[in-house]
Amino acid sequence: MQRIRDMVGGLSGREALFAAGYGLYLVFSFVAFHSATLLSPAVAIGHDGGVLFSGAAMGGRMAAAAVAAPVVYGMLRRGRSLGAQAVTWVLVGTCAILALVGFLVLAMVFQVAGAVAAATTGPWLALAGALLGAADLMALLLWARFSATLSLRAVYIYVTVCNGASLVLYGVFTFVAPAAVLPLSALIFLVAVLCAKRALDGRAAEEDFGFSAPAFRDLGRSLWHPLLGTAILCFMGGLMLQISGQQDLSLGAFQQTSLGASAVAIGCLLVPALLVRKPLNLGRLYAVALPLSAAGFLLLPLIWNAAGGIVNAFAQVGSMVAALILWCMMADGARCTRISPVLLFSLAQIITTAASLGGTLVGFANAASIRPGDLTLTTVALVSVYLLLLAALLLFRNRDGAARDGEAPASGSAGEGGAGAGTSPEEALAARCAAVAERYGFTPRERDIFLLLAQGHTMPAISERLFVSENTVKSHAKRIYQKLDIHTRGELIDLVNQSGA
Repeated sequence: MQRIRDMVGGLSGREALFAAGYGLYLVFSFVAFHSATLLSPAVAIGHDGGVLFSGAAMGGRMAAAAVAAPVVYGMLRRGRSLGAQAVTWVLVGTCAILALVGFLVLAMVFQVAGAVAAATTGPWLALAGALLGAADLMALLLWARFSATLSLRAVYIYVTVCNGASLVLYGVFTFVAPAAVLPLSALIFLVAVLCAKRALDGRAAEEDFGFSAPAFRDLGRSLWHPLLGTAILCFMGGLMLQISGQQDLSLGAFQQTSLGASAVAIGCLLVPALLVRKPLNLGRLYAVALPLSAAGFLLLPLIWNAAGGIVNAFAQVGSMVAALILWCMMADGARCTRISPVLLFSLAQIITTAASLGGTLVGFANAASIRPGDLTLTTVALVSVYLLLLAALLLFRNRDGAARDGEAPASGSAGEGGAGAGTSPEEALAARCAAVAERYGFTPRERDIFLLLAQGHTMPAISERLFVSENTVKSHAKRIYQKLDIHTRGELIDLVNQSGA
C-alpha cells in the first residue's frame, strides 16, 4: 500500500484519504446511471422509465458540458484568470445545488409512482435524471482537475485503484434495503464532492492551467484516435444494454455479473502497472477493452441473456476500460500542455456521452423486434463486431501511446539520462532534464519551465507557451536556480549536459 501511495504523486495520508473520495463518486455513478439500482425502490417505474431516466441523465450531462466548455474557453481567451479556489467553489456549489434538487424530485417521483399514470411521472423522472446527470458532470470535472495534477503512472494507478475500490463498495451497496438506496446515494455523492474539494485544496498551487491554441491543436491530434475509438465502444455499450434482453433479468443477477466482469478487467489493468517499471504505453492497454466488447457481440446470438447477462457485461466492461484509459490520456495531456482540464474533459464528455445516448436510443427503438434466433440479431452482432474492428484500427493507429510519465523514455539507456539507441536528441534532453528535476525535487510546473529553459526558450516565449504571465515564469525560474545553486542560463545548460555524461 505504501508503494502505491508513493507512486500516486507522493500523497500524504490525509491527502490520500480525501483523494479516495473518487471511489465514492464512481460508486454513485454506477448506482445511478450504469445500473437500475437507484430506481429499484420504485418498481412501478419499470424498464421504460429507467431508459427515460438514463437518457435524460445523459442529456443533462451533455448540456452541462456544453455550458462549461464555452464559458471556460471564453474566459481563457479574454485573459481572465480565476484562481483555482474560485473555480473549485463554483463547481462544488453548482454541483451540490443540482444534486440536491435532483434527489428531491426523484424522491417525489418515488412517492407517487404507484398511484399515478406513467405519463404524469415521466416528465418529473426526466427532470430528476437531467439534474443528476448535470451534477455528475460537475463532480467529474472536479476529479478531472485533481487527476491533471498527477503524472501519467500516478493517475493511471490512482484511477485503477479507485475503480477497484468502488466495485467493493458497490458490492456492499447491493445489500442495502430499497428504502435506504436514495438517501444513501445522496450522501455518497455529496461526500465525494466534498472530498474532491479538499483534495484540490492541497494541489491548488499547481493548478495554473490555461489555454494555448497551438498546444490544444497538438493535443487534439494525439487524442482524437482514442477519443473516437472510445466513442464507438460507448455506442456499442449503450446498444448492447437494450438489445441483449437485459430487462428480463433480475437486478441481483445483473449486479453480480457486472461486478465479476469489472473486477477481472480492473485486475488485468492494475497488475501490469504495479509490476512493470517501464513507462506506460496506454495504447496497448486497449487490447483489454476490444476483445471484451467483441466477445459480447459474438456470443449475443448464441446465449442471449444467459449466465446473468454476461454478453452485456462484456460490452459494458469494454467501454469502461476504454473510458478509463482515455481519462488517463486526457489528464496527462492537460498536465503536460497546461490546457484547462475543465475544457478538455467537457469536450470529451460531450462526444462520448452523445455516442452512448445514440446507442441507447437505437437499441431501445429496435429491442422489441429482436429476439433470440432471429437473423436480425445475428446481423446486429456482425455489424457491431465490424465497428469494433474499426475502433481497433483507430486506436492502434495512434503511435503516441508511449507514456509521458514524468520519467525518462524507455528507449535504450535514456532512463539513466543518456541517449540510448533510437532516442532522438530531444528525447535525450528531456530525459536528462527529468533526471535532474527528480534529483532536486522540482514541482510539475518547475519541471515544465526547466525543460523549456534547457531548450533555450526565452522568458516571454515560455510565458506564451504555458499561458502564464512572464512574472510567474521568472518566479519559477528563480526557484529553479536556487534549488540548483546556479545563477545563469549557461550554468543550467552545463548542469543538464553533465547529468548525461
